[in-house]
This record gives sequence, C-alpha cells and structure tokens, in this order.
Amino acid sequence: MKIFKLLKRTVIFTGIIYIWAVRSFKPTAREMLDPSWHRELPMRITARGLARLLPYLDARWGEKGVKALQFVFYQIGVDRAPLLQEFLEIDVDDARSLGRVLDYEDGLVGVKGIWVEETRGRAVKEERYCPAAAELSACPEVCTSLFMAMEAGTFSQLNPELRAPEISKLLSRGDECCLAVLELPHLKKKEARSASPQATPGELPPRLSVPGLRGKLMRSSLLSIVKAAYKLATSGLDQPMHWYEHFRYVPAQGPTMSRRKAGGIGQF
Repeated sequence: MKIFKLLKRTVIFTGIIYIWAVRSFKPTAREMLDPSWHRELPMRITARGLARLLPYLDARWGEKGVKALQFVFYQIGVDRAPLLQEFLEIDVDDARSLGRVLDYEDGLVGVKGIWVEETRGRAVKEERYCPAAAELSACPEVCTSLFMAMEAGTFSQLNPELRAPEISKLLSRGDECCLAVLELPHLKKKEARSASPQATPGELPPRLSVPGLRGKLMRSSLLSIVKAAYKLATSGLDQPMHWYEHFRYVPAQGPTMSRRKAGGIGQF
C-alpha cells in the first residue's frame, strides 16, 4: 500500500509540474493538440533553464563559474565518446562519419537539417529547425559555449586532430540556420576531397535509432556529472579542456531577437 501511495503521489506531482510547464509557454489551442509540440517541450524547458543559468553564473562568479558548468558538459562528452563510436559505427578519419554524432543528437531533440558538404575531410550541416530556438535567443551562447563544450569533449576523444568544431550561424541569433562545420585538416588532399561513404546528399539524414544506446548514455552522463563534481571540488574550478579558447563564454552585447524571429525556419 505504501508503494501504491508513493506512486500515486509521484504521478500527481509530475502531472502538476507538467501542467505548470505547459502553461508557462502559453500554447495556442492548436499547439495543445499537436503531439510534436509536447514532444519538444522537454527540450524547450531545458533550453530556457540553461539560458537563464549561464548569464547568472557569469554575473555571480565570472568566467570560473561558467567554466565549471562547461566542464560538467565537457566531461559528459568525454565519457560518452567510446559509446557513440561503437554504437554509431563512426570512422574517426571521416568528417561526415563524425557528423553522425550530430545526427544522433538532432534526432533526440527534434532538430532538423541537411548536410551541404559531405566529404571525408569536411562536413557542413545546415540545421534549419530547432524547437528551442526561441528560448535560446535569450542566451545563444548556450549553444556556442555550453553545448559546444560537450561536443568538444566528445570529438577530442574521437579525433583530437579535428579542427575545433565550429557553429558559425545560429537560428537563435536570427540566422537562417545553425551552421555546423567539421573539418579534418590532417588528411591528404585526395582523401579529404573524396565523398564520404556515409553521405546523404540532398536529403534529411535518417534518424539514428540505436537499441540500448540511449539508456547507456543516460547512465554514462550521471556518472560523468559525479566525476566532474568530484574533480571540481578537489582540484578547483579551472579545469583544462581541449579547444577551450574556441568555446569560451563571451556574453552577448545588445538586445536579443524577438521570440517570433527566433523560431525554427526553413523548409522543415
């Protein structure tokens, strides 16, 4: 009976939190009836929280405070790298194959885009729709400094010779897409220019659904958080990270765009 009561209270509490979260986004009747809107809600809630947390850490503790949070994401990236390489069958000397990391992540959170360059030496993805673009417009640096810290942790393990991963455009800043670039400068010209065997020219990459991977990543992430917290507590907040100068947090200057302008755009 006690277990039943606990489950009942948990369901009720979860329902109340969910209703509060839904109301806080002020959905239209059409959105309320759209299953995809509800699937995107967790991502939007997370993005909204991080967009508030990052500026707060900077105001309260400066770069060290932000860097500590970045290190948590970086550690998650480091520890998940072997799992992603194994389950996604990544060729670490193929830029487009390394891009399967982005394909897998995009499939999890509802981001949609196509690859416009798919050679072994260079892969460029245009992500034309992001469900959380509006929330991230309050602090686009969540993508370039926080999510990028996790990507840096992953790619530094898969292939440290990769040029620093780059996001040169952002939907949350009003650009027509998020432009992600992966480049392997150490490859010979002929090899670098050859088409990747994993290319998906002119079409949406298939959603990568790999049995068992999501659960393993969740467990790995929890252990990574504990590991990162221990390192920060025992060795200080200023932890080394590969490519740090490329995803260092720099607060945006000037007003951010409106929520309407920040919405995902493009043919998707």
